[in-house]
Amino acid sequence: MRFRLSLVFLGLAFFASPNFNLLDITPDFIGVLLIMAGISKIYVNDENIKDARKSAKFLFWISVLRLVLCVFANSGHNDYLMPFAFIVCVLEAIFMISMFKDLYLGLEYTLMRADCEKLVKGTSEAFTMAFIFTVASKLLEFFPYICDIVRVDAELSLDSNVSGLVAFAQMKNYFLAAALLLGAILGLIYIAVTAKAWFPIIKSKEYSAFLCEKYKNYLITEREKHLAGIIGKTYFLLTASVFFMFDFYIDGVNFIPTCISVILVLAAILTLSRTAETKKLPAILIGFSAICISCLSYIFMTRVLFGTNYLYANESFNSDEFVLLESGKSVAVSALISIIELILIAVLVFMCLSQMKKVFEREKRKVALPMLRISYIQIVLALAAGAFRKIMSTLEAHLATNPEVGRFIRNKATITIETVYNEYMQNPLIVDYERVSSLAYYSGFAAIILVLISALYLLRIRRFTDGDTKVNE
Repeated sequence: MRFRLSLVFLGLAFFASPNFNLLDITPDFIGVLLIMAGISKIYVNDENIKDARKSAKFLFWISVLRLVLCVFANSGHNDYLMPFAFIVCVLEAIFMISMFKDLYLGLEYTLMRADCEKLVKGTSEAFTMAFIFTVASKLLEFFPYICDIVRVDAELSLDSNVSGLVAFAQMKNYFLAAALLLGAILGLIYIAVTAKAWFPIIKSKEYSAFLCEKYKNYLITEREKHLAGIIGKTYFLLTASVFFMFDFYIDGVNFIPTCISVILVLAAILTLSRTAETKKLPAILIGFSAICISCLSYIFMTRVLFGTNYLYANESFNSDEFVLLESGKSVAVSALISIIELILIAVLVFMCLSQMKKVFEREKRKVALPMLRISYIQIVLALAAGAFRKIMSTLEAHLATNPEVGRFIRNKATITIETVYNEYMQNPLIVDYERVSSLAYYSGFAAIILVLISALYLLRIRRFTDGDTKVNE
């Protein structure tokens, strides 16, 4: 249980970093997942901790929404997304306070039941600090946006004081720096107070023994409920992982790394392994290999897309990225990495769904078995579409290094006469570039459609599985 409690503390530490322009340096959803993993064997002892788990689930999806909005906010849509930034801050504050309250209330209750009253004072102090930190950090996060609001008012105002408003609006960077500094200081204080409360709890042998004993009793008396909890958590992790299988690039940076998807699938397998009675080592080895190849793919595709940006701006002739794209080997490397990544993740997903199948067969939950096979096909197709898109994007960039193709790209937006366009199409390389460009676009579109279908289908399977128990044999 010490490891579980350590995961909770580590997850709480993820909230400490300050945010700016909706960008979270240490993504909160990772912290939420760590907290949920940590309390997975504790929430069965107290209703408050169970409520904290529910709040954590809502907080996970709000954090994912922040990630999506961050992509648009950092691509020049700050004014449009200002109201959404305020909504995200408010929702995060509500669910963070709710999660902290229920977590520390449950912790206090279980500590007293374990005769560890001397540790209760620290939990009270930690909750007070968490409450202050949540409110203050969200206010600091939104404070710099006031300058944007003032700037909009200044642009619309005809008042004589408009110059003062403009001067105030131009101070956003200073306010942002001050907010980040204060947020960082506040985060350090928050971590210090939280650590002071949690370290003695993690070290307490009495508390750990109490939690282990209660969890063993729970497994004996509430086996069906325990199994439902494991299946529900597995569905949650697997569904969340599907969304990260789609690569979303802005200015050469993938804001939805595939390696997070691999981590979530691996977490789902390890969760199931507690009831599926299967070996963990093969899944860990394949998962680690998939994470490494996904990181390699991330780095390689970042270089490819940075080179593409330089190329289209006609600034690439002295860059290493241009040399990479100019070589035909770049396409072969992209294909090799993408195919290996596809195979490893597909194997990992197959292992996860196979374990689910074993659990369902043993527990006489057979309704979802045919649907699991279809979901695997959908997920693999989504992965294949993503891999094909990476290969086509690399080939597209490689073709663009040709001077004639590059000239066509730079003039394409200004071509309005059909005869001029037909003259360009006389060049086979330009024709190939147009075809590859279309394939890259449509494969990306197909990938996101397949990802959404796969996620919705997994949700549908869960709905069928929840009502399928031994009594339906």
